[in-house]
Amino acid sequence: MLAVKDILVKYLASLYSVSFLLFFTSFQLEGKLPDVYIYALRVSGILFLAYTFFENLKLVKLIRRLESKAYIDPLTGVHNRKYLEEVFRFEIEKFKRIGKPFCMLFLDLNNFKYINDKYGHAEGDKILRKIAQAIKENVRKSDFVIRYGGDEFIILTDAGPEEILKLIERLNNALRFTYKDIEISVSIGSSCYPSDGKTLEELIKVADERMYKIKKLQKKLLQADKR
Repeated sequence: MLAVKDILVKYLASLYSVSFLLFFTSFQLEGKLPDVYIYALRVSGILFLAYTFFENLKLVKLIRRLESKAYIDPLTGVHNRKYLEEVFRFEIEKFKRIGKPFCMLFLDLNNFKYINDKYGHAEGDKILRKIAQAIKENVRKSDFVIRYGGDEFIILTDAGPEEILKLIERLNNALRFTYKDIEISVSIGSSCYPSDGKTLEELIKVADERMYKIKKLQKKLLQADKR
């Protein structure tokens, strides 16, 4: 993506250079050439500048489309791991400016493997799309939803502690359903910057470890209910 941007920036720079050259030449040759030629050079410069302006608008739209494709998970429509790295840097910069901490929620589906094993990956993909949509519908517009890999999702949020607890409760309820004969639910672990880590890897590790502790606890409670 950076290589594409670099090429487009160089292209725009060359167009602006031509516009500047036409104007500069017209002033340098003023009095040495008939006015009609000077006028033609300046009109050409203006037209070239207008052309460059519209090319700039088109290229901005092109870059946005390319970035959108580069940062979107094609299966679920939420952001991908590459975007996670970008938005993490954004949140760090925001923390440096206004001192507002942010948190990460690490989500892992329970029993999802059985769907792939019993009904095939096509059915599993449908469930993942359904899960991603349910997550988007239950977070705030300012939160970032990322498919981390497989049946794992990450949410980056700057919500306060009480809001995060409510968010986790909503997600637990929204992501609990039965697909045919398989019960699907979610385990959620959390970590916050900077108290739980100052790098993306540290935050993921802490949230992942807490998620697994919750998953084990959920299994124990489920086994106790069946007795």
